[in-house]
Amino acid sequence: MRLNECLRGFRRSWVHHTGMQLATLSVLAATFTVVAFVLSVSSNLKNLLSHWGESARMSVYLEDSIAPGDRNKVREVLQSDARVGSVEYIAKEKATAAFKEKMASHAPDLLADSEFANPFPASYQVTLAKDVPAGKIAETFEAISAGLDPLKGIEDVLYGQSWVRNYSAFVAALSASGWLIVLILVAGSVFVVGNSVRASISARRDEIEILELVGATQSMIRAPFVFEGALMGLVAAAVSLAVNFGFHLWEVKLLRASLAFARMAPDLAFFGFAASLGILVSGALVGAAGAYFTVRRINDGWSASQRVA
Repeated sequence: MRLNECLRGFRRSWVHHTGMQLATLSVLAATFTVVAFVLSVSSNLKNLLSHWGESARMSVYLEDSIAPGDRNKVREVLQSDARVGSVEYIAKEKATAAFKEKMASHAPDLLADSEFANPFPASYQVTLAKDVPAGKIAETFEAISAGLDPLKGIEDVLYGQSWVRNYSAFVAALSASGWLIVLILVAGSVFVVGNSVRASISARRDEIEILELVGATQSMIRAPFVFEGALMGLVAAAVSLAVNFGFHLWEVKLLRASLAFARMAPDLAFFGFAASLGILVSGALVGAAGAYFTVRRINDGWSASQRVA
């Protein structure tokens, strides 16, 4: 019976204030759409960083004159580091063969030249362990590289220092600013719902007065309005998920058609069941909070309902 009363009140608000309810729902849906989009972008950028982190390699180039003992020492140091996933030795001949295979169609004359030298040094190709956080790739590579400084026979250490560090910093900054935007938009949503509920209170002032006169408790009077706000937030969150899902499908289709070589589409994922449920529940909670902050001023007595109105 209580749920029926709440639904009846919600339906009455839409009948008497259709324009305001539509405006409120539109603003909330647009707000939650932006919030969900920001969260989706932040999550997918982290997914891309994690994917690239799995394929990220650090190349430890060795001097041609390195002694076998020093070369083995470099391997031992790398393999003993818990942050290192794998270590592969690439001899000079193997590096040259790989280069020739990749460049065969681009510079066949050069590679066929008998005087073509072997300019590639031997190296260790190092990958990170799977438990290294995506945001710590640059720092981890730097720490591993610093641990190699005392060793002899190392010519250079490369791991794409600039782009790894810059991309990690970009993702971290975007994530922090994204959460700030989310907080601002959620605060605005609370006020939007409050204005909508305030109009409903004004339209149902006589009903509130009668309920107070017959001894209705505060919770009995407030519950329909809080339910109205929660339901409005839930519907708006559902609309935002539908809009973002449509955009996600379009985005994946575009990347597969235009940037297939980058292989980014498989790493772009929409919200899972738990995340989607969390957004729906959060939308309902935001709506309920906006309604509660408005109706909490309703106290026992006829004069209180007049002040709220």
